[in-house]
Amino acid sequence: LHYLYLKINDMDEKLRILLCEDDENLGMLLREYLQAKGYAAELYPDGEAGYKAFLKNKYDLCVFDVMMPKKDGFTLAQEVRAANAEIPIIFLTALNSTTDIVKGFQVGANDFISKPFNKEELIIRVTHQISLVAAKRIILNKTEELQRTIAGRDKLYSVIAHDLRSPMGSIKTVSYTHLRAHETRSNLV
Repeated sequence: LHYLYLKINDMDEKLRILLCEDDENLGMLLREYLQAKGYAAELYPDGEAGYKAFLKNKYDLCVFDVMMPKKDGFTLAQEVRAANAEIPIIFLTALNSTTDIVKGFQVGANDFISKPFNKEELIIRVTHQISLVAAKRIILNKTEELQRTIAGRDKLYSVIAHDLRSPMGSIKTVSYTHLRAHETRSNLV
């Protein structure tokens, strides 16, 4: 986890967080806190505006309130999940019944934080989800690199096999010709 945290902090681009919170004061506080921690957080006051932003931009993580005007967080999460099955979604909500938590995970949440919450807990959970995203990206990049290496190796083996077949074919032809000539001389004697 420490290695991934260092990799995240070494990235050239700031990681982008889509933040949807209808409480203006809390939303601004969260945005500023996330930005102070090095994330590019964008705040939207409702699920509808958040979804429009999601479709227009690329985000690395979503943090949604559940109870919002125009489009609630559960509906927003379902729509986001339908458009991008991989992006992590964290619910930040006052709803904390077992039913609400279960529904949150059923609609696609990766994590669920109940209000009131501790800012450090939020950052730890955000960092954890981002670490998982970073790990997946590293694995995909290494997989692509390995596939290129294997393709290069296979091409090299093909060239080597071709080059080995050509001399072997020549040797076989010369040997066969030499053998036939020897047999012909033997038959003449």
